Amino acid sequence: MRVRALIIALALSSGALAQDTPPPQDAPPPQDAPPAFNRGELGLRYWLSTGETKHAHNAQGAVPSLGNPTSVLLYENLDANALELFGRTTFERDWFLKGFLGVGRINTGSFDDEDFSRGQVKFSDTTSSVSAGWLAYGALDVGHHWLLRQGTINLGVFAGYSQWTEEVEASGATDHLGFIGGDIDRGTKVIINNLTWKALRIGFAGQFTFGRTRLGVDAALIPYATYRNEDSHLLRQDPGDLGPAPNIVLEGDGRGVQFDAEVGYEVARRTVLALGWRYWYMESTSGKRSLPNFPGFAELPVTELYSRRTGATLSVRHLW
Repeated sequence: MRVRALIIALALSSGALAQDTPPPQDAPPPQDAPPAFNRGELGLRYWLSTGETKHAHNAQGAVPSLGNPTSVLLYENLDANALELFGRTTFERDWFLKGFLGVGRINTGSFDDEDFSRGQVKFSDTTSSVSAGWLAYGALDVGHHWLLRQGTINLGVFAGYSQWTEEVEASGATDHLGFIGGDIDRGTKVIINNLTWKALRIGFAGQFTFGRTRLGVDAALIPYATYRNEDSHLLRQDPGDLGPAPNIVLEGDGRGVQFDAEVGYEVARRTVLALGWRYWYMESTSGKRSLPNFPGFAELPVTELYSRRTGATLSVRHLW
């Protein structure tokens, strides 16, 4: 009887000890628990967008009978598809490096060319179709972040560099006022426009995690940018006219904004699918128009130049 009682007492004591023993402090999280903070990511993004570029100059100082602005060129409804590679990594615990690189095709659009005499009386007005084009862009940023609420909130500031180039070809022309002597066949290329922005970026990057749902915001201010806009008037390349293309160049300084926002869901462990919206805008603050085939001749002030592109994004990324 004493032996049986001793065995029962030991069994009850072992059970009690097992119940009181705390679980290991370094026990791994459940396999299906999403990570609140990721140290890095790499992904692909598709951007469906529409864009617009407008520029104008003032030749009234050289020819007083002309208007101000003298000529206004507008490329609009520039619908495009682009694919980009993007990534982000953390280093030295609180610092991060991020960037993206994209390329795409401009599918459709239109080109309007208007000229004015003094008093802004329009004497030339043509419309052409954008038949082809491409865009390429990228950015590289370095920043510092702060983690809140066990990493579910990640707030960061950054500075970096970006570049954005668009080139379009326009064909044919509808001569609304008869100034150029009638319409031009749509099979004839009339102009190629190439515009490149090189810009400094400073901004805010925020990531917010709600279970498997993620919200990302990237807002950049462009305090300083330079641009080069090349117009190749293909029907005006005679030596007695504008000369070989590119035959009109605009150069100067500018500023702008670049904004991205995405809402994503972790469809599989460490794989996030996201929908978003992007808006980019750049404008000139100063510039000059020149004729590269006639150096030092007819340099004119640029009165307006801007580029705008906006549209929806779809991305997939892997986290680690």
